[in-house]
Amino acid sequence: MCTSRPSAPAPPPPDPEVEAQQEEQQEEATAQKKEMKAKTLQQTVSRLRGGSGRRSLIKGSGGGMGFYNEYL
Repeated sequence: MCTSRPSAPAPPPPDPEVEAQQEEQQEEATAQKKEMKAKTLQQTVSRLRGGSGRRSLIKGSGGGMGFYNEYL
């Protein structure tokens, strides 16, 4: 005895206005993410480069070499 199950009815087609609104929201979210990434990158770069002078030992790219060689 084989009985077949009735198939589920096909979902109604999506409303074009709703689709357009969802795409717009996705574009806005993407733009906000890009802005936040750029802002975070800018803060990171400024934090890494920021120091208390030309030969900053704390945050400078030369590390603590200023104690050993004053020209680095």
